[in-house]
Amino acid sequence: MTNIYNKKEMPLVFAVDDNYAPFLCVALRSIIDNASTDYYYKIYILNTGISESNKERITSIAEELTDDLSVEYVDVADRMDAIKDKTALRDYYTNAIYYRIFIPSLFPQYDKILYLDSDMVFLEDISKLYETDLGDNIFGAVHEEAMSFFDVFGTYAEEFLDVPRMEYFNSGLLLINTKEYIKSAVEQRFIDLMLRHKFEVAPDQDYLNVICKGRVKHLDIGWNKTPIPEKKFKDKDIKLIHYKLNFKPWHYDNVRYQDAFWKYAKKTPFYDDLLKMRNNYTQEEKDKDSIAFINLQKMAHRHTVGINNYKRLMMRSAT
Repeated sequence: MTNIYNKKEMPLVFAVDDNYAPFLCVALRSIIDNASTDYYYKIYILNTGISESNKERITSIAEELTDDLSVEYVDVADRMDAIKDKTALRDYYTNAIYYRIFIPSLFPQYDKILYLDSDMVFLEDISKLYETDLGDNIFGAVHEEAMSFFDVFGTYAEEFLDVPRMEYFNSGLLLINTKEYIKSAVEQRFIDLMLRHKFEVAPDQDYLNVICKGRVKHLDIGWNKTPIPEKKFKDKDIKLIHYKLNFKPWHYDNVRYQDAFWKYAKKTPFYDDLLKMRNNYTQEEKDKDSIAFINLQKMAHRHTVGINNYKRLMMRSAT
């Protein structure tokens, strides 16, 4: 697809609420600073209501810096109303994590769409990832590092979800094969599975891993690298940093790769807000984060050994 500039159009989709507007602005700045001149970047922001002041700040950082990018806000409130009573959430998650399941039906005009979490910083031109040939796979995605780094989560993936830990992907970056997604009815299967089984450890991510098992092209981990230390990984290969779990530089000092975040944060109208956010984050809140992560590990173990173990239920129903 091309546009008035006769450039290849690349659709990038984010899903945010007001709480994540500052991080989205940082992500957009990093995309712009590393953008290719061969592409027109079409940014879609899925939401159920963002304040006008935040919209203005987000749009200004994007459209005032380049003519090769535009921003469009897409309200998904009606779609969320249909499933909001069925969704599972924990800790800091909001219903925004479920917006991504609607992307292919919202934008069927594209063969490929790139979904991105807003708590990311890009060190490489994202069009290099977009050019990946997906074949007949539904997604291109990156291995979830937590599944291999923390054994309790890897065991959960294998013994509860029936997904090998090294094949379990992170849903914060999804290169979506629109036609295969629609053809495979992923959106409806997601909702159907959510109605039958409650996955709480990584809500939307768990469902997508179960539904799309064996239909994923696994991408280089440099395209979705977290601050989790990996002995075999070389930092020179980082293309995208994902500040998830408790690795948030807007809450903590000395987060690995934090310099990249602050480099781009300084170039946004949210910089002072982000500094205030970090400086005002109390020890009590940090302690709650630690407790929440411990509880998440306990939850993963409890689900793995519990009577409602999804893998065992599926094995019994198949006999």
